[in-house]
Amino acid sequence: MEKRMVMLDVVFYVVFPIVLWHALRGPVGEYGVMLICTVPGAIYTVYRFWSIRRVQWFGTFLLVNLAVSTLLNVLAGSALQMLWNDVWYSIALSVFFLATVVVKRPLMLYFSLDFVEMQGAPRSVMKKQFFERDVFPLFQWITVGFALRDGLLAAIKAHLIVRYGVEAFDRAIVIREVIGWGITILCMLGFVRISKILSNRDTPPYPA
Repeated sequence: MEKRMVMLDVVFYVVFPIVLWHALRGPVGEYGVMLICTVPGAIYTVYRFWSIRRVQWFGTFLLVNLAVSTLLNVLAGSALQMLWNDVWYSIALSVFFLATVVVKRPLMLYFSLDFVEMQGAPRSVMKKQFFERDVFPLFQWITVGFALRDGLLAAIKAHLIVRYGVEAFDRAIVIREVIGWGITILCMLGFVRISKILSNRDTPPYPA
């Protein structure tokens, strides 16, 4: 299933936008084609939400993220401003992730609660275990990792815009996916560690 998700991410977030960018840039114009390029990703995001619609925090995050990014794109008014809006939004996401760490409510912990609940685990029981001393710091660091991902992407995209202007569009798409998945894979090591800690306890993770 994870391999399928990676493949779909690449198709909807990388392949379709790049193909549309090069095919329609001339007849539609740079800003118009950039808006069109967001459509496949938006459709895929809605599909992901629908497939996990019982998920509370993660599903809400998907929809809010889609709504905000779409609004910023529509209000940009030009191709270059649309690219810069993406940079500022990545910075805002990075700050938001870090803020949840500062207030000791790491967002990745709540995303994880959503997914374990989907597997049949009682949310209240797992939440108590996730906040225990040997597990909670790992969720903090995982959330920091995702904050660094968005911050790094913002810095790279800003550099590309300054250097290439609108030509940075397709380059940023590829770099975004490479860095995004690279850091996500590293953060997965934290989830593996959490899983081992919970499985090695004498008591079962949740009542049978």
